[in-house]
Amino acid sequence: MTIVNLEHLAGRRVLSQRGKSIGYIEEIRAEPDGDDFVVTEFHVGVYAAFERLSASAIGVAVLDLFRLRRRGGLYRIPWDKLDISNPARPRLLCPMSELPGMKSAPDLPE
Repeated sequence: MTIVNLEHLAGRRVLSQRGKSIGYIEEIRAEPDGDDFVVTEFHVGVYAAFERLSASAIGVAVLDLFRLRRRGGLYRIPWDKLDISNPARPRLLCPMSELPGMKSAPDLPE
C-alpha cells in the first residue's frame, strides 16, 4: 500500500506513458474504509474543475452556457492506473484510450 499526502498530488500535472501532459489533478475521489479513506479515482483535465460546479443548478447552467458539460479532455483515472510513487510526477500506467472520459453532469431534480 502506498501512502501519499493528498496535498502533494492535488494540482499536479499527470503524464501519459509517453511523457505527454494530459492535464492536472483537479479532484481526488475517496471512499471510507474503516477509520481511513481510500482513493478510488483521480479527475484530470483542463475542465475537470468545472465538473465540480455541476453539483448545483447554477453550476450546470454555467457549464451549459460555455458548452463544457460535453467537452472532451476530462479523464477519470482509476487509482490503480496512476503511478504516484513520485507524487511530484504522477504518470499513467495505461494507454489514454483505456481511460473513461467524464461525460455530462448528472441531471438534477427540478
